[in-house]
Amino acid sequence: MRRWVKEAVAEMDGDFTAKMILEKIVEKKGTSPYVGSVTGIGWFLNKHCNDIAQVCAGHSSKVYRRIKNDD
Repeated sequence: MRRWVKEAVAEMDGDFTAKMILEKIVEKKGTSPYVGSVTGIGWFLNKHCNDIAQVCAGHSSKVYRRIKNDD
């Protein structure tokens, strides 16, 4: 799951939400009990991804942006 999230984040351009990451993972890997939820992806982005900045912290969807480009 962590690897899938990091791969999806690397493919994102501009701002994105955890829901967009989840959609990207399901698009590539299909549905699986290991895919997780939007809440789990958001938690992972906040705690374990040092190259992600939270741009907007609304009550519903938080918006993230990559701050380092590995290209």
